[in-house]
Amino acid sequence: MQATSVRLVQQLPLARRACSTTSRLSTLGLPKVDPISAISASQVKQFNEDGAMVLRSVCGPERVQALQEMADANLRSPGPLCDEHAAVQGSGGRFHDDQFLWHRWDAGREYVLESGMGAVAARAMRSLTSHILYDQLFVKEPGTTSPTPWHNDTSYWHLRGKQIASIWLALDEVPRERGLSYVKGSHLRPLFHRVGNFSGIDSERNFYTDAVELPPVPDVDKRIASGEYEVLSWDMVPGDALIFYGSMLHGAPGNPPNSPHRRRGYATRWCGDDVVFDNRAGTMHAGWKKHGFDNKLVQGEGIGCELHPNVVPMS
Repeated sequence: MQATSVRLVQQLPLARRACSTTSRLSTLGLPKVDPISAISASQVKQFNEDGAMVLRSVCGPERVQALQEMADANLRSPGPLCDEHAAVQGSGGRFHDDQFLWHRWDAGREYVLESGMGAVAARAMRSLTSHILYDQLFVKEPGTTSPTPWHNDTSYWHLRGKQIASIWLALDEVPRERGLSYVKGSHLRPLFHRVGNFSGIDSERNFYTDAVELPPVPDVDKRIASGEYEVLSWDMVPGDALIFYGSMLHGAPGNPPNSPHRRRGYATRWCGDDVVFDNRAGTMHAGWKKHGFDNKLVQGEGIGCELHPNVVPMS
């Protein structure tokens, strides 16, 4: 694997970082993902009914290796928005959570701008455009018992619109009992719920202050037990990806204390045609602005900007 995969990105204007879409290889020499092969028409239909699905072998071993190397480099040298949830909780292990890696590492930049994964998201959402909102690395080291609590992502985001989807790429083998689970169809009854840092207390990087009182997350486990909610989950191997709408309720357990396994997942968040900026209080926007990630948009404006470029070629 080329050493450039874990180099820090040169700070060029975003418009100059985007590469030609005519080549089938990226600047790192990696094959680009074909969205039609990655998600069929029948899968698009199923995705919009269920709200989440797994895409098998969507990324090849060379790209997975590049992103694994990026993940390990980021563990050694995290960015300004990194939270270490297990350390704050004192629960043991390491639950590493960082954002905007694509601004710092070549492998992340290539994945976001050139891999074709944004086009996969656009096809799944039935959108003509696919704007990168941000990318996010999650690492649970062996013995990290800290869970990812039930939540939906749109409650954290300063956005309005239905065409908001994430792609969570597995960088390790993830048995379903250690992976993400989704409440089937919960994107069809979206909600805004009370949010907070996964550490249990806010950090100076990721903090939330609600201007209005919001309801708590429903008791998902109770509703699963009663049969009211159906859960979607999958066994995954490196290169498989979960794609899901941001309004889906989802969560994940920690790694058992005796587990020798890591769980590295690399998520990218994509916005489609109908998404606009919503400058409401109690979202990630405040922490982003504090640490230099200001989109400079005004209320109700389309999400396209330098911070959130469209990666789908315009025909």
